Amino acid sequence: MGVVTSEELRQRQNPDGSFGQQATPTGRVVTTIFAARSLQEAGLVDHPSLGPALDFLARTATCGGCTITGQRDGVLSCYTGMLARLMVRSRRLDDAVPLLEWIVTYQPVVYGDTTYHQPTGPIWGEYLRHRYGGCMAATTCLLGLVPACGALLDARDAGIDVPVDAHLDAMRRLLIDRRLMHRTDGTIIALSGHTKADPHGTRWMLPAFPRDYLIDLIELVDLAQRLHVPDSAMTEAVDLIASWQLPDGSWPTLASRRVADAYRPDPVNRHRASAITTARVHSLGLDLNDR
Repeated sequence: MGVVTSEELRQRQNPDGSFGQQATPTGRVVTTIFAARSLQEAGLVDHPSLGPALDFLARTATCGGCTITGQRDGVLSCYTGMLARLMVRSRRLDDAVPLLEWIVTYQPVVYGDTTYHQPTGPIWGEYLRHRYGGCMAATTCLLGLVPACGALLDARDAGIDVPVDAHLDAMRRLLIDRRLMHRTDGTIIALSGHTKADPHGTRWMLPAFPRDYLIDLIELVDLAQRLHVPDSAMTEAVDLIASWQLPDGSWPTLASRRVADAYRPDPVNRHRASAITTARVHSLGLDLNDR
């Protein structure tokens, strides 16, 4: 996919504030989240499309957590975290609180055979133990935990009165045990599926913009930094980010996500600086000069 300017994206917006060509409003929830994220994460917080998109999502996407189908069994932790972050960062705190409360009420922090935190009370739905690999199964996926815990950190920073400490402490311990990105056997966690182009399922780590439901390594390190994970548990991840640096000290965008309706100012190009990716790396506050 080529470059998409912010004005081109605005022209694609539907009259109800949504993005996407699906026939029903609920069918446009996911595409609207991705479009809104692209604007907010690029720093275009005053873009005229962002407010209407968030209005649409507030009307359409909340059913306890964020539902991608309009039904209770369409609530998934990854989208709940993404939408909560959109709302908190836009200071739409009333819209954010139900999503944040869903996370602290229902989202466990589990990896493999280790339970780091299990909320008391019934689970939200049995389907979450197997859907898309198990958002809440015994092999809890970082694709759900990273945006969910990122939203809780944003809530804490915004002064929202939601009990986040148990989840954040648990996530910190999980990341230390995993050295951010490793399985118990030392191999890199596979999050993006095994394909011919990516046989090990590890291409998720490459810095990407715009982004979809996948995290990337910059987002993972950012979470670890904010959780005060010790440097000793981040060595491999930080070294990998440093290895992508261009000679002029900038960073490129290395991965493409299949997001049709999104602000996309940079092509994927190993040799071309990306202002957005460079700003994301600089925001980590890491000393990468001697690596």
